[in-house]
Amino acid sequence: MSVIGPSCNLPSETAPGCGRRAKAEPGGSKAAGTAAVATAVIAAACTACCVLPFTLPAVVLASAGSMIAVLDHAHGLMTALSVAVVLCAWAWIVWRARTSGLKIRSSVLAAMCAATVLTATAALWPVMEHAVFHALGVAKKPKPPAS
Repeated sequence: MSVIGPSCNLPSETAPGCGRRAKAEPGGSKAAGTAAVATAVIAAACTACCVLPFTLPAVVLASAGSMIAVLDHAHGLMTALSVAVVLCAWAWIVWRARTSGLKIRSSVLAAMCAATVLTATAALWPVMEHAVFHALGVAKKPKPPAS
């Protein structure tokens, strides 16, 4: 047992000596973190001001074009699905009205009539397309036969 108290060790790289604090690096990691955050904020501001106005329209147009192409290829399947959904909805509304004995609300009838008209238009579009475009004056001109 020591009368003086705990013994002092010599200072090392990882532990300070007796009565001394560990040496702090000048600037430390706080300054480096602040500089990194400031650089990231400045880079984001430059991107938003300079690069984004040039790239955003191109990205939006490319995305819209690809979505239209996908929807064009899915027209047949989506039309068939829409017809099935509208028919099932009409059947369910009629069944519920008969089993419950309640009158069908006019808002439900209006919504279902609109859905039916839109679905019929989509289903008949391949037949109506030429007539509609011709009536609007934007008819597609047939290609001359190759000779």
